[in-house]
Amino acid sequence: MGFLFLFYSFVTTMNYKRLRLEGIEKTVDIETEKVNRIIAAIERDALSLARDGLLFHKFQSREIIETSALEYLNSFPTVMGGGIWFEPHAYNNETLRTGVYAFYDKESGEVRLDEFEMDEYDYHSEAWYREIVDSIQEPYQVVWTKPYLDDTSFVMVTTAGAGVFDDKGRLIAVSNIDWELDQMVGELLAIKPTENSIVLLCAPEHSLIISSTYSEAERLASLDDIHWDIHAGSFTLDGTYYLTFSRDLDNGWLLSVPIPEKEIFADMERQNNRFSLMIIFSAFLMLCITYIVISKLVNNPIKQLTSDIAQLALGNLDMNINITSKDELGLLGQTFNKMKTDLKNSIEAFAKEHTEKERLSTELNIASDIQAKILPHVFPPFPERKEFNIYALMLPAEEVGGDFYDFFLIDSNTLAVIIADVSGKGVPSALLMAITKTLVKNYASAGHSPEEVFYAVNNTLCENNDSAMFVSAFMGYFNITSGRFVHINAGHNPPLIKKSDGSFKFIETKPGFVLGVMENTNYLEEEILLDCGDTLYLYTDGVTEAMNAGRELFSEERLVEVLNRNINCTPQELLSAVKREINGFTDKAEQTDDITMLALKVEQDTGRNKKHPEKELVVEAKMENIDEVINFISACLTGVNCLPEQLNQIILAAEEIFSNIAKYAYEPSDHLSSAQTTIGISISEEIQLKFEDTGKPFNPVEQDVPNLDEPLEDRKIGGLGIYFVKKFMDKVKYTRTGNKNILVMSKKIITEAQELGQLEEVL
Repeated sequence: MGFLFLFYSFVTTMNYKRLRLEGIEKTVDIETEKVNRIIAAIERDALSLARDGLLFHKFQSREIIETSALEYLNSFPTVMGGGIWFEPHAYNNETLRTGVYAFYDKESGEVRLDEFEMDEYDYHSEAWYREIVDSIQEPYQVVWTKPYLDDTSFVMVTTAGAGVFDDKGRLIAVSNIDWELDQMVGELLAIKPTENSIVLLCAPEHSLIISSTYSEAERLASLDDIHWDIHAGSFTLDGTYYLTFSRDLDNGWLLSVPIPEKEIFADMERQNNRFSLMIIFSAFLMLCITYIVISKLVNNPIKQLTSDIAQLALGNLDMNINITSKDELGLLGQTFNKMKTDLKNSIEAFAKEHTEKERLSTELNIASDIQAKILPHVFPPFPERKEFNIYALMLPAEEVGGDFYDFFLIDSNTLAVIIADVSGKGVPSALLMAITKTLVKNYASAGHSPEEVFYAVNNTLCENNDSAMFVSAFMGYFNITSGRFVHINAGHNPPLIKKSDGSFKFIETKPGFVLGVMENTNYLEEEILLDCGDTLYLYTDGVTEAMNAGRELFSEERLVEVLNRNINCTPQELLSAVKREINGFTDKAEQTDDITMLALKVEQDTGRNKKHPEKELVVEAKMENIDEVINFISACLTGVNCLPEQLNQIILAAEEIFSNIAKYAYEPSDHLSSAQTTIGISISEEIQLKFEDTGKPFNPVEQDVPNLDEPLEDRKIGGLGIYFVKKFMDKVKYTRTGNKNILVMSKKIITEAQELGQLEEVL
């Protein structure tokens, strides 16, 4: 309420000030307009007399100007006189001075013509006449003289004059209207808005005070007697601050009314003081009434509310706050009751949620145990096998993870190893991990090659994969006897290998597409040889992408460094060393991804001691040397325990390859010493043939397969021999190294006993 009173007082005060200032300005405007109307009438009459003076000159008729002067003064009694005054000899050559003047006789109350003795009245020398003549520059121009005291009536007068010009533009006479200023000045000085306001009428052009209520400035004195800037909007005089209300008159004079600011708003201040006393009294009265009302209607409910809230604070959520009033306290009581109910429900919901979280946590712990147990976790896993040592671990980022590893014996001579990373984390990844692991082991155990395993697993995972999850994986078959490690990569990190006489290096492998995204994807098998003392290290990206508090990655460089610092460790010691290094690097930073590692070390090489040494034959690439090549291969295969049809297939494939080299690898102009072919053969569990030549680059593996269903006459020439080579041999691989074409073919040896065993299994 007090604020409203203050606001009302402020608005009222501002409006009063505005209206007060507008009232003063309007008063000054009205008085100025009155004077301007008189000035305009005088100037109009001066011009009219000038026009009649011209007629007076033309017709040499004194009656014309006398009649005009009398009529003008009768119609405009405000002025005291007016007439026409000619320049020397301007009226005619015989007359020096000619003039007509009419004036208002105050005693008789009539307008009469003044009878001047022109020989005695030298008006040409009068100040008013000279001022008018000197100021007039053109016809219809009206000039005003500086106010002066009339030497006959002793009243303050100003004269308005206009020029009379002949046909040649010469000034021949002037008209004049004499205006007595005392009445006008008295009316202006009477407009004082306040007791100590000042009214000043002056002629700035002449630096002349016409009249003023300022005690130190006399009339017709110099403006230098004024102690303030007459053009300023405000000023301070003798310690009093004045606001100035000024208007310019049409004849160049200035009407200025400076008023003390305090006097302008004195009434308003008195009114504000009364209003302030009323506000203070009203506020005191309202305060007393409010105190009584609050004491009676608010204090008791507040005490009750405080007591009830204290009970709530002690945990009594079954009580209600009993305040039934419709005011804010009643609303506050309802709010506390609702808050109590919500708090009670929230506590019950929290207890239920906590129970549910504990149940989920228990289930996740069980799931984590199950996941840990479906991975091989007993080491050594094959204590009876001394040829190799293997160790693996998986550290999930959450309760369950999406990474997995596995290893198992497909047969007594083949160890399968796999490591994989499922996209995402948590339960969905763990489920897909379990499915993928099961699929891989089932397909591999059924005797499929790594390429066939990934092809089948990929198609199975692509079925109904609405969540668009995928798996990156690396898998290899280790032939324990021969040391051959046939591997395949589905978008996974390449493993590292340490040869017995070297350090850890990344295996050069071509990663295929990840599993579970695109159906019917083919995957490329690659092969390396593991010797005694070699160590193979497989990992997921959780190792190299482990992050410390500064968001720095562990990186492949750090991984290679820590592996080479522990180059002679067992697989278990090697993985433990890597894990310690990761823990030290990440410090207390949260693990963001699953960490999975597997290490395989070859301990014995007994099986490969049975391997036949590799034999080579170097011949010129000519068709007449084909018998020498066939005889060389047949001799090398003598005594090998394999099926006869296998030997025939190998010889036919070798004959086709050598024929192609002899016919197409070299140009006829090539020197015989450069047109050579090297044939190498090695025998272990499989028979491997290697052809090397320095001829034109040619990859027979990439040749199109001929369409055997087309009629013979429609088939394209060529390609059939290479087709049969691929059919006869298990593997055909081509590389271009430097300037050499290198083609390697291999076929697994099957004995008659093995064939008989397979037949019995089928039956």
